[in-house]
Formats: sequence, C-alpha cells, structure tokens
Amino acid sequence: MAFDKTQKKTIAAMGSVVGLRMLAVFLVLPVFVLFAKEFTANLILIGLAFGIYGLSRAIFQIPFGYFSDKIGRKNVLFFGMLLFGVLTFIIGFTSNIYELISLRFLQGVAAESSVAFALVSDTVSENDRAKALAYLGMPIGLSFVVGIVLGPLLSFYFGYPFLFYLSGILGIMSAFSILIWVEEPKSRKTLKEIEISFKDVIKIFKNKTLANLSMQGFLLSFFMTIFFFAMPLIVKNELGTGYYYKILIPMVIFSLFAMMKASKKADMGHEVRLLKLSYILMAISSIFLFLNFHNYELPIIVIGGILFFTGFSITEPIMPSLVSRSSDKSFIGTSMGLYNTLQFSGSFFGGSIAGLLFEESRGSIPIILVIASLICYILIINIKNNLKR
Repeated sequence: MAFDKTQKKTIAAMGSVVGLRMLAVFLVLPVFVLFAKEFTANLILIGLAFGIYGLSRAIFQIPFGYFSDKIGRKNVLFFGMLLFGVLTFIIGFTSNIYELISLRFLQGVAAESSVAFALVSDTVSENDRAKALAYLGMPIGLSFVVGIVLGPLLSFYFGYPFLFYLSGILGIMSAFSILIWVEEPKSRKTLKEIEISFKDVIKIFKNKTLANLSMQGFLLSFFMTIFFFAMPLIVKNELGTGYYYKILIPMVIFSLFAMMKASKKADMGHEVRLLKLSYILMAISSIFLFLNFHNYELPIIVIGGILFFTGFSITEPIMPSLVSRSSDKSFIGTSMGLYNTLQFSGSFFGGSIAGLLFEESRGSIPIILVIASLICYILIINIKNNLKR
C-alpha cells in the first residue's frame, strides 16, 4: 500500500528532523576523544566523559517515551531537541574535563529518539510500519556517513569546539523544524484517553522479542563506543591527525553502499541474514584493528575500518523497524524507549571501560568485542521465528 499525502509529509518531515539531529551527533562522535585529550591525559576520565552521555540518555529514554504516549509526541520532541541543541553549543566552551563530564551528562537528558520513531509509527498502518521506519532510517544513515567524514575534516581546519557550535545549531534547527513541519498524529487523541501506568513498562520488559532486540542494541552500542574511543587514538599515534578524515572516506563509502543494499534486502524479508552478516563483519574488524596495538600499517587500519563500518551500517535501518514490529501498537513510544535505554546503556558501559582497557589491558579489547559480536549472532538466531511478517 502506498503512503498518502499526509503520511509522506510526516515521514519526510521527521526524516529531515532526525537527520539533522543525528548529523549533530555524528559530527562529534569520531573526534570526541581527541577533543577530551586537550583537557587531560587520563584515559579513564576521557572514557567517562565519552560514555556518560549514554548513561543519562538511558535513564531518560523510557520517561520520554512514556510521556509521549501520555501527552503526545510533538511537545516531547520539541523539548528534547531544543535541550540537546543548547547544551551541545555550550560544550564548545568547556574549559576542563570535569566540566565536560557534567555537560555531557546534561546533554544526554534530551532522550527523544524513541519518540521520533513512535511518531512515524503512529501515522501509518501496522502493515506499512516497517517500510516507514526504513525510510526514516535512511537520513540517519546518510547523517552517519556525512558526519563521520566531515567531523574530522572540519575539526582539523577549524578546531574541535567548532564542531560543538555547529552541532548545537543543527540541534536547535531540528527543534524549530518540529514546530513548523511536524503534525501530532490523529491517533494521539485516542491514545491519550488510555490510562498508561508504569505497569505497562514492566509488561514491555517481559516481551522476550523486545528484550532480545534491546540486548542486541546494548551490545551494538557497546561495540561502537569502544571502536570510536580507540580508532582516533590509533590513527593519531600511527599516522597523525591529518590522516584521519582521509582514511575515513573509503570506510564510509563502503558503509553507504552496504546500507542501501541492506535496506532493499530488508524489505524482502532478509533482516536476520543481514544482521548475522553484520555481526560477523564486526567481529572480524575487531581482530584487524585491536589484536595488535603496535606497528600498524595503513592497509590494516583501512580494512578493519571498512569491515566495522559496513557491518554496523547494515544494522542501522533494520533494528528500529524490528523493534516497532515487535511492539504493541498502543505502547510503541515506551517500547522504543526500552530499546534505546539498553542501547544508550551500552554506550555508557563501552565508554566507561574503554579508557580503562586502553590504559591497562589493551590486549583484551578484541576478545571482548568478538564475544559481544558472537552473543549478538546467537540472539538474532533465537528470535528468528518471532520475526515472520
């Protein structure tokens, strides 16, 4: 079934808003560790600053999803986007590592990502929900590609604070775009009349499929955070900061191609096969990049990066769609909140231990990441029968 005019408008509007928001995130992600190193050489504190954003995001994901179920999506989205933009801009003026840690925690309070997916899900029929969320995943994927390349490039020429100023402006633009372009779904009027309690959150936790997918989200974010903690340090030490954006270009080109292919295959019902492939690629990438932290050669760094970006990019358009399909229609916002809570918890734990591992036990990093990939592989096999259309 084709989307009608209102549905197309909502999907396009939310795609633009979420794309801007995620571009703000991905611009900073690949160089955050290098930015934090200007304030301290303590990698444990840097890891905490990197990961604590995920802690506050995790804490507030379910409350944001819950209140969007209660009072509607648009207000919650606007508040979250505006808060994120303002705090991101302020981070550019940070003067020490402890201030950076505090501001990163506050920045993560704006936990609105689950609400964005829920709003789109409200607008379309249950049968078209996966397709709509796949369209919403496209600008996120594009933002990932653009941000990962532009972040290191812009920071090399204009400095790290410039990225936070730019990202803050993008976040604020996203907030006001919501007021102009986004309409509250008509279904909200019905759902507002349903009394939703925190008992519903417990019910969602008991959904085995959602719990399984959320655990995969946790491990994916855990893997990604450790990768982006270690990767810039490796490149800086072995090649110099000026090489960073140059070697990222072939990596993200491959990832963009993989994401486009994955979206098409996912529409044909091959989500499980694609996720299994992505976890294998990510496991291999960790062996390439982290098995030996000395005497790196450029081809090893590039191949390892390509494998990671390709594998991770495959998961981007698929996971939110699977979560939405596994959720009760009345509690999509809370269900996405559960998924994102576990996802951002993974970012917190990954960032928190990345500094410690890099400082004290670098050799254990590839082992931990291979185990994380293997667990994801087992988890996706175990829910294969529950994901039939």
